[in-house]
Amino acid sequence: MDVRLYHTANDFGSVAHWVYRSDPVLFTSELTALRTTRGVTDGVFLSVTDCDDEIGAAMQTPGDALLVSGLPPAMAKAAALEVSAVRATLPGVRGTRANATAFADAWCSVTGAHAGEAIGRTLYRLGDLVEPNGVPGECRVAGAGDADLLLDWVDGFFVDAFGVVSDRGARRGFLGDIRAYGGDVVLWSVDGVPVSMARVHAPAAGMSRIGPVYTPAASRGHGFGAAVTAAAARQAYRRGARHVVLFADVVNAVANGIYRRLGFVPVADSLECAFAA
Repeated sequence: MDVRLYHTANDFGSVAHWVYRSDPVLFTSELTALRTTRGVTDGVFLSVTDCDDEIGAAMQTPGDALLVSGLPPAMAKAAALEVSAVRATLPGVRGTRANATAFADAWCSVTGAHAGEAIGRTLYRLGDLVEPNGVPGECRVAGAGDADLLLDWVDGFFVDAFGVVSDRGARRGFLGDIRAYGGDVVLWSVDGVPVSMARVHAPAAGMSRIGPVYTPAASRGHGFGAAVTAAAARQAYRRGARHVVLFADVVNAVANGIYRRLGFVPVADSLECAFAA
């Protein structure tokens, strides 16, 4: 197999777009990541070509997991060997179940690293949107006046979802990236008071991803999460998306139930695991 490493995301772009644009739904993470990596020189960007001229691709932005949904299992060992020659460590791996498992096994075999417990997520694509009934309130796109609220809520989401400590500086950067790369945050409000939020990525190759979706604890149990997710989907369509997707943790039965009732259809199982020495 021929493995090629690229010095920059720009060099990687032509190959990446050829692979990832073939299935914008499956490669949602890669397409949105590519938008933020122009000029990046300290990531990992690679392609693998086998004897049948099948092309695989993988990419990693600084500090994030290697994305391997575009790297078939048969290419994992060759890719791991090549990456290990230039990188002693990787934070982790993320991708479709078979691809992520194959690369994790190969990386641990090649480097002696240990893979942590895998986190499973389901990738959903919206079929026919089924609007939730009987939820009071209305939606709007967040503006500059919502900055403090969004900072509180995004910080709360990371604390709740990932068990991390509060880090408002990092969350400020997260919100700045949403604006910088053309995304929106949709709010659901009742009597003028926001009760739930959903981030909407700007369309890439006709695909737009929703997430995070967050409802503060005091406002849960009233259907606001479903309402804001439906509103976010409508916003994605208004902005030209043909495919609307999102991820849900496999262990979150409530979220998975909500998304399926809204018309989201499972596409693929995804895994993420961290590497440790």
